[in-house]
Amino acid sequence: MGRTSRIRKLRVGSQHFRPLVIDSNPEFVELCKWMSANGWNGASKDCLKTKPAVFSDTGRGLMAMSNLAPNSLIVRIPKNLLITKEKVILQIPALRNFKMTTAECLTFFILISKINGLYSSYLSTLPKSFSVGGLCESQEVAVLPKVLQDKILCNQSYVLEKYQNLVVIWENLFGPTLTLECFQWAWYCVNTRAVFYQDSDIFNMDGLENNMALAPYLDMFNHDPHVVVKAGFNKNSQYYEIRSSQKIKKHQQVFINYGPHDNQKLFLEYGFITPKNPHNVVEFGINLLFDLFPVNSLCFVPNRIALLKQLCKNGNLFYSEEGFSWNAQIALMLLSCEDSQLSRKGFSPLEIIPDKDQIKLLGKKIVDALFLEFTESLNKMSLVSSSTTSSFWVAKSLVKDILNVLNACVLDAE
Repeated sequence: MGRTSRIRKLRVGSQHFRPLVIDSNPEFVELCKWMSANGWNGASKDCLKTKPAVFSDTGRGLMAMSNLAPNSLIVRIPKNLLITKEKVILQIPALRNFKMTTAECLTFFILISKINGLYSSYLSTLPKSFSVGGLCESQEVAVLPKVLQDKILCNQSYVLEKYQNLVVIWENLFGPTLTLECFQWAWYCVNTRAVFYQDSDIFNMDGLENNMALAPYLDMFNHDPHVVVKAGFNKNSQYYEIRSSQKIKKHQQVFINYGPHDNQKLFLEYGFITPKNPHNVVEFGINLLFDLFPVNSLCFVPNRIALLKQLCKNGNLFYSEEGFSWNAQIALMLLSCEDSQLSRKGFSPLEIIPDKDQIKLLGKKIVDALFLEFTESLNKMSLVSSSTTSSFWVAKSLVKDILNVLNACVLDAE
């Protein structure tokens, strides 16, 4: 699902105002007219359960217009309104000659629709800008903690590669150069707003993934990690449907759940974070272990280094309010294993049984180092000029949020 460009307000006790219903705004009136002309019964009771509104804490979202019981059908969008890879290629047959993922196809669709005016009723409701991590400027990335720097640079490199691939197709079909800025906007429209949808394999001869679609109106739902919903395409009714498993009161915002994402992933992929996220973790890399326990020390014989690298390939190392991840615990235990144990033929780090006292001792060094790094980064971020991107402001909130997680660990250890 996709998001409007927003920064969630994290101030405890901030004043909340009554939601402002915006369904009479021209863009939403036109959206409903267009959807109704294409198979959506806007006057049905199923379509009147929510209305677009602006909320004080999340910005634009959807508001319940009546009390909704558990398992209520919140919204349903007919298949005819879903924008899929199959539909895009049927409308732009020339794309059959190119090897494209579904995300690339949908990005191409948004770009060409912006030019030819088709689907303008839908495009007018899309965000004008985004606050995802990949849109941080280079001087902003430079003051972020190392783990965030690495992920943002990796994301920027990936998006640039996608742009370079798509610009070749664009120039082949249309001639004029496609700018990176235009591509980024369309790319993030797709990647922040698409829903899971298993499309037909008619145009999937290349074996590339084909499991996403754009769903007008439905993509205005905001995320809450605590809610439980059932979402998916109903093959019997031929509608994409969302049902809530919880009771929702009239005039409350109706949320859905994008998945068990920590705030770092929400920032990188959607451009926001959520307060009190139960999935929050603080990742760290093997390089932090090398920094805290120098490679030339006795605990870093070549075999131990190789085993640590092997372990990192099996999963992320992270800390959460519940403690260190299993892989992180094994990595910490590797630091104190006897050389004879490590040199045994066929030895695997997964054979190690974590020792709570040893993990607490070594883990404190990890947490202290992370706390220091994130604190120093936050201080540097505070010195950056006020004329920064919205992505940077979300990054700043994320760093504060991670410090809260680490601080909870420090307090527990005292």
